[in-house]
Amino acid sequence: MINMKKIILIVAIVLVTLFQGYTQVKKTKTLKNNTIMLSVDKWAFQNGKVDFLKFKGRDAMKIAPGSGPVVIKDLVFKDGIIEYDIIPAKTEFASAVYFHRKNEKEQEIVYLRVPKMTDPFANEGIQYCPVIGGVNMWDMYPQYQSSAGAKADEWNHIKLVISGMQMQVFVNNSLRLTIPKLEGSESMGGVAFDGDSYISNIEIKPNETENLAQAEGVDLTKHEANYIRNWSIVQPAILEEGREPTTISDIPKDGSFTEKIAAERYGLVNLTRRFGGSEKRRIVWLKAIITAKETCLTNLQLGFSDEIWLYLNDQITYTDKNIFRQNMKKYPDGRISVLNGRAKLQLKPGENQLLIGVANDFYGWGVIARLENMEGITAIEPFKIRKQAMENVDQYLGVYGTELTPAFKLIFTQKDGKLFLKSANQETVELEYVGNNLFKMGLGIELQFDPESKQVVQKENGFEMKFVKEQ
Repeated sequence: MINMKKIILIVAIVLVTLFQGYTQVKKTKTLKNNTIMLSVDKWAFQNGKVDFLKFKGRDAMKIAPGSGPVVIKDLVFKDGIIEYDIIPAKTEFASAVYFHRKNEKEQEIVYLRVPKMTDPFANEGIQYCPVIGGVNMWDMYPQYQSSAGAKADEWNHIKLVISGMQMQVFVNNSLRLTIPKLEGSESMGGVAFDGDSYISNIEIKPNETENLAQAEGVDLTKHEANYIRNWSIVQPAILEEGREPTTISDIPKDGSFTEKIAAERYGLVNLTRRFGGSEKRRIVWLKAIITAKETCLTNLQLGFSDEIWLYLNDQITYTDKNIFRQNMKKYPDGRISVLNGRAKLQLKPGENQLLIGVANDFYGWGVIARLENMEGITAIEPFKIRKQAMENVDQYLGVYGTELTPAFKLIFTQKDGKLFLKSANQETVELEYVGNNLFKMGLGIELQFDPESKQVVQKENGFEMKFVKEQ
């Protein structure tokens, strides 16, 4: 019986020893599998664009210029470490690593800007940005860049630590970038490389995050009331090249502002995330209400990509361009920032309508608006549609004339219960009813009817002209 107990104990010890040995072997094998093999069968790429060879005494992958993404097969990466060694060639603008890659349209990038990567004073030496809807958002996130501290013609070690919403990027064991919030649309996906370079020692370590927090990091602008963060918005429209939206027909009616949009971090209203990209020039209009307790003057700091038109209380107040590819770039280098421009706002007591049009056809699309001085301002909120019931549109119809210019007529017609105005050499314009027989035409023009006396007074910038109904 005692011998049997000894045998059982010995067997148990042997089994435990074998299990521990198996676990250690399995662990070693798992760690070894973190290394991505540099062989044809492990990668997806364009024919003729990648070679696997020996370079400077080690196995390497040579990516040719214009290769497009070179993708690791059968890998879905979420959190963890991506690290590799790289010697970028000087033939291309950038050498990149993609992660959380769903496809060409949805992914995130960290890249060395090769001509700047060795310059200790070049903030653009290494950069991060997302690709959203096929649009490279480089110009929307100028804060996500740094000098790279890289070396020319030598191996550089790159390490990305990704944990939930955050990322840290190391170059040659030096922390170069801290991203408090990853801005891509996907939280997991493939890994790929791009750009003329030699790459070696690629390792992917899932779930090893070096205690980097998963939650979104702090936005230092979040506490500031100065940013206009909530807007009413209309759907985008095509804006022909060369056209400036400064006529009544260009300005959207109040009733078209049926949707809302909120700013993201740093006060950025990300129009690309909402409406995608476009190869044609498009414009979108945003409207907000600023309420002041008294007359006051403030500056509105503006970031915009690429063109902007600003109206305050129906008066054109500011217009500007920030067009990278036409060398009409604002600081910083054509990217969006509240330092792009500044508009002076003369606010009246009560509600002030702020209308902004933003056009874009290149890279990211967005706007940032920040009031420098908040003194005297009591509220900032999205524009709200205030519908007024029009009891009898027929009482306004007809042809109206004035003694000052007998040949000039105002012709009022209706369709589907809406009132329209046709005047000399002008397109027919729909009027907006605001109550008490008052209509808005746009750009500060109002029409005040008196149905009993069959008169209408046209008001524009303090000037008034009376018209009398003729027929």
